[in-house]
Amino acid sequence: MIRALLVDDEERVLRAVKENVHWKICGIDHLITAGDADQAKLLFEEYNPEILLTDIEMPGQSGLELIQKVRQERPDTFCLCITCHPEYAYMRKAMQMGSVDYILKPIEYEELEQVLINIARKILRQRDETDKEETGDLLSGNYDEGDRTIEHIKEYITSHLLENISVSVLAEKFYCSSTGLMRNFKKKTGVTVVEYITLERVRKAKQLLANTDLPIRSVAQFSGYEDYSYFTRVFKKETGITPTEYRIAKKSAF
Repeated sequence: MIRALLVDDEERVLRAVKENVHWKICGIDHLITAGDADQAKLLFEEYNPEILLTDIEMPGQSGLELIQKVRQERPDTFCLCITCHPEYAYMRKAMQMGSVDYILKPIEYEELEQVLINIARKILRQRDETDKEETGDLLSGNYDEGDRTIEHIKEYITSHLLENISVSVLAEKFYCSSTGLMRNFKKKTGVTVVEYITLERVRKAKQLLANTDLPIRSVAQFSGYEDYSYFTRVFKKETGITPTEYRIAKKSAF
């Protein structure tokens, strides 16, 4: 998940930027907004966003002062200035503070989106490098780091159930050999990678069966199974009953 904090003292600007930028397409999952630097600092501590977008001219503490504060505490934060002042002095100061880019008002939203997409890509590359380092710890026997890597793999599986997840796909994603991944995953979780994927898909199916009225075939698809008959067999093997029987039991329990 990538979080962004947008700061501007004008409510209309906050609303316009929030509504006109395609945040999800830019790779940003959660947008937080603030009306001044003081509120922004509180929200920064609470949400720990990876990206800060701030106006420069604001009552009280300026956006440049806010960037300086953020960069002191979190130097890896990507900062972006949004302002109506094109003067060179502002731009130079923003760059000295470590701002990534400088967007002028009125905002060209396509330009802003492209900047955000580039920032999101950098963040994801940094995370991939971190995963690579942690996987190296896993394979070299550093068990604390190895546990963290296994947790990352489990999180990845849970969030990609609709995709074709396999040991080879995971090994490529987390920069390790298939053999090493299978051995260490089983050692730390007690189940194989394939067994864990199945358990997560059945867990997802249970949630959908109990909490929605989706057709069973749709439940199968949303749980990562294109073959309805195969889904039914797997579900019964894991639970002892068919998906229909499970739904009836859960619905009657309420």
